[in-house]
Amino acid sequence: MSELITDFQSLPGEYQRILQLTQDIYKVSVAPLQLLVGGWSGAMVYLVSVSFHGTNQVEHCILKLDRKGKHSSADEATRHNTVISKATPEFARDHIAELVFDRIEHEGAIGIFYRIAGQSLLKFLPLSRYERQNQLKALFAKTNAILLDEWNSHVIFEQAVHPQKILHSWLGFRLDAGSNIERYLREPCGVNPDVAGLLINGRVFPNPLLYARKSEPWGWARPIDVATGFIHGDLNINNILVKFGDDQESLDGYYLIDFALFKENTPLLYDQRYLEMSYLMHAISQISFTKCVNFLTLLAVADVPDPQKVPIELAGGSAVIGAARRAFAAWVEANHPSLHDDLWGQYWLAGVAAGLNYTHKAGQPDEQRLAGLIYAAANLKRYATLFRLPMPTSVELLFDENHRNEGSSNPLKARQSKNNLPVQPTPFIGRVKLVQTIKDLIMNPETRLVTLVGPGGTGKTRLSLQVAQELLEQFPHGVYFVPLADDKDASQFISRVAQQLEVREGGRPLLENLKDYLRDRHMLLVLDNFEQLASSAPMVAALLSAASQLKIIVSSRIALNLHGERTFPVPPLELPRAENGSDQENLPENESVRLFVERAQAVHPDFTLTKDNAPAVAEICRRLDGLPLAIELAAARIKLLQPQAILSRLDDQLKLLTGGARDLPTRHQTLRNTLEWSYNLLNQDEKILYARLGVFVGGFTFEAAEVVCNPDGRLDILENLTALVNNSLLRQVETPNGVPRFQMLETIRTYALEKLTQSGEMNAFRARHGQYYGDILLNQAGLQIYTANALQWLNWFDQELDNIRATLSWGLTSPQGVQLGAGLVFILSWFWYRRGLFMEGLEWTDQYLAEPVIQNSPSLRAWVLGASGMMALWQGKQGMALSKLQEAHSIMQELEDGRMAATTQMAYGIAFINMGRDGDARPLLEQSNQFFKETDQPYFHALTLVHRGNIELGLGNPEQARAFHEEALAEARAINESWLISFALNNLGEVARAQGQFNRARKYYEECEALLHTTGDRGDVARFVHNLGYIAQHEEEFELAESQFKKSLAMFRRLGNRRGIAECLAGLAGLKAQQGQVERGAILFSAAESILQVTGGAWWPADRVEVERNRVMMMTALSPDAFAKARETGEAMNMDQAIAFASNEP
Repeated sequence: MSELITDFQSLPGEYQRILQLTQDIYKVSVAPLQLLVGGWSGAMVYLVSVSFHGTNQVEHCILKLDRKGKHSSADEATRHNTVISKATPEFARDHIAELVFDRIEHEGAIGIFYRIAGQSLLKFLPLSRYERQNQLKALFAKTNAILLDEWNSHVIFEQAVHPQKILHSWLGFRLDAGSNIERYLREPCGVNPDVAGLLINGRVFPNPLLYARKSEPWGWARPIDVATGFIHGDLNINNILVKFGDDQESLDGYYLIDFALFKENTPLLYDQRYLEMSYLMHAISQISFTKCVNFLTLLAVADVPDPQKVPIELAGGSAVIGAARRAFAAWVEANHPSLHDDLWGQYWLAGVAAGLNYTHKAGQPDEQRLAGLIYAAANLKRYATLFRLPMPTSVELLFDENHRNEGSSNPLKARQSKNNLPVQPTPFIGRVKLVQTIKDLIMNPETRLVTLVGPGGTGKTRLSLQVAQELLEQFPHGVYFVPLADDKDASQFISRVAQQLEVREGGRPLLENLKDYLRDRHMLLVLDNFEQLASSAPMVAALLSAASQLKIIVSSRIALNLHGERTFPVPPLELPRAENGSDQENLPENESVRLFVERAQAVHPDFTLTKDNAPAVAEICRRLDGLPLAIELAAARIKLLQPQAILSRLDDQLKLLTGGARDLPTRHQTLRNTLEWSYNLLNQDEKILYARLGVFVGGFTFEAAEVVCNPDGRLDILENLTALVNNSLLRQVETPNGVPRFQMLETIRTYALEKLTQSGEMNAFRARHGQYYGDILLNQAGLQIYTANALQWLNWFDQELDNIRATLSWGLTSPQGVQLGAGLVFILSWFWYRRGLFMEGLEWTDQYLAEPVIQNSPSLRAWVLGASGMMALWQGKQGMALSKLQEAHSIMQELEDGRMAATTQMAYGIAFINMGRDGDARPLLEQSNQFFKETDQPYFHALTLVHRGNIELGLGNPEQARAFHEEALAEARAINESWLISFALNNLGEVARAQGQFNRARKYYEECEALLHTTGDRGDVARFVHNLGYIAQHEEEFELAESQFKKSLAMFRRLGNRRGIAECLAGLAGLKAQQGQVERGAILFSAAESILQVTGGAWWPADRVEVERNRVMMMTALSPDAFAKARETGEAMNMDQAIAFASNEP
């Protein structure tokens, strides 16, 4: 063999053989000029000088030395030439480095020499050599453009591919039984490769190996359309050669090398994600592994992690990733916007494959392989979130940063520590951030004592144990748990602590021996259930004073009130959101739901969370306030009852929630026992106030408690409220207006009402509660909601909504209550409208209308009819609304109640407008408008002006309409009430739209939409969004128009407004027709007209112009027979079918 230059003689032996073979086969001498890559991944890249024997030729080349993959191609030249032949000539010239020799291979090592035709290689460097953030961002963005816009400019789509099949096409043999990935999961990770989920730092992630191998774990996942073409297959940071211009900003050359794993007709995007993984592996090798994991898990939450959460060492890397992803997002939007979800899904799947490929690399350090696995899991979770796939409920621990020794070669190996912490029979669920916050608090050098306070059943004990478990390594002299629940004598406290630490008396006072024992020890004590030993608090202070390195966590229903104590209120578990559909796709990750499912499976192993039972499970967790004990007791009933049956029995939850595990303390075996434990800690006055406070629902103020609960003035409300807060039976919360507010968990309130009933005071205090809120509504709120103070009062309504509902319920229990309620529903009708609570308002008004007291009192009936009629009107039930409002107006005329007669006359006229009967509406609005002007009621005067403008627009008088609206707007601005201003603006927009002044209309609509978003209004926002859809359509922004119509449609569905639904369907119909789907548009158009006809309504004037324009367009494009057939099909649809049709659903 030929001799190597000295600088090469320090290379690994297999690399030296490669160089010697090259020199002998090709009769050359190879000399190193510069080491470009130093081999952190095993590869080495040099700039070399090659001298050809027998000639004067010398050439500079790039030499790559690497270890051959088991399945890589041995014929580099053939593969390289294939790439060149299939690429365009321009791409091959500009981006593929030339081979100087065929690939040299020996004993698993390979050597490849490259040149770049016509260019000096001096300034070309592998991407791995670049560190400046702006250069890396440019390189990653450029990579996306080169791969997609140039190399795969004629991308081909494969339709309806299951995600598991896509992963298999990238990973192939790496998924085989007994593969490197499987073996790595088994050892050293200790994870079953077939487990569905992985627990990483307390969060659930799908197991990427299982999902890549099998289709079953994907459940109902739909197939996606897949972009296919050429992929490099090994696009790491050493396989891209790059040169920047003299300014170091502009890219002056970009070349790909090493096509050993090239494939064609393969799903794209793998190269981008493998490059990202390669770059991340390089970046994270320079920081602690714990920070690495925290960063990788952030990738499951957002496309680009929140910069505030990214470790400072990875801030630049995160920005580079962000640049790459923004480039991909721009490509999707520019080229395939309708495939947005599918392409992003393919992007996340490519990340899964890239991560698993790194886990497959058996020669890499365990931490890098684990990082690849976590990266894969994070990308798979991102995919699951995008396509609303449930998280697995069967999980095994993969990594926990708190149970890990950073110095260990095993990423999961923990260090033993002295402790007596009891082993828990069930896994700890959720509360990751809470645990971290408490850990940070106790480890703060300024903190010595942390007291976890909360009502019984919130999981204080379990939380303190979890925190202690995760802090074992921080306290070299141990972590010790001291159970105090069975101790009622304060003198037993020191004995109990000494017992756990095995400290004896030895002829001296035990306290002194204990202080001596603790004095020089760095130790953590966990004092559990301290509330009944409150008088022992000074002894806790004595221990802390004696031992400077001692720290203590206390769990208690009351604080110790010691100097330096940090009190930490323990909240219930995170609750599922109560929005439409229970946000089902995220339920499996919700803390409360996870606890329910895990505990249910303990008694019924076959129990799983399904589409059918998930809403009931979510509602159970909400009804039980997220209290861990209550949820566990409810889950135990799964053995005999389905979730729906458990939910139906929760009205008597104190009876239902029994039968806790027998090895639990007695106080935790039933919910009643837990509450009795807290109740018995109260004095007599505190017990009386606690029971009376049960009449409040959703919270109350100090003033409300004083008025409602202290009729004889005997109770000291301030002192007793403070005691109830200190005993964790009440929570004090801050409000935006700064007024303190108190809240009682519903489970605790249930027990309070039971005690109130036993005292015989239930009826009296329900009445006081109803009268208190009724008085505020009638004598304060009712006068202010039509003024500049409206928002302040609407916010008060929001805050007190549960108490208002309780007041209305109480009102139905007596004749006096019904009389009060009749006035309340009329006042509340405006609140229900502003907040979009149409269905609730109609239900309450109909309940009151059915009461005999209302039937027999014309004035009361008129009040309730007026409210009920407006609720029906706002739901699009025009016929019902007209009938009720007409009757209300007639009664008020007979009673000669001028103000109410004008108000109902206005409402009666509005009903006519909604039905398209503008001529009938005109005299009614003229008269009511005049009355409000003469009686100096500017709010209602401006309101009726707007409706007069609507009438004129409907009658074909747009300029008169504009004049009315402008006059109304001026009055509204003088009153300074946001909704009234927006109402006038919107209708000015309607006039402009009807006249074809679309830019002007859009400005009006956008201003009023912005106003209402700041005030929390929901009643009108749906219509404004719908109007903006038409503007977008006229501006030929069709995607935006479709988005606006569908957004508005969803809002109207939530409101139960059938008329609004019809309007949105009509908008979508015209949009489809304009985009060439004329027949589909005609079907939807007919369905919309049919739905509107059922409501008894008519199109708004501005919409009439749009509707007629669309009708003419469709009738012109279709033959009479085709239009008639489309009309017949649309008329046969019910509302749900029409909505599904509009959404392109089957």
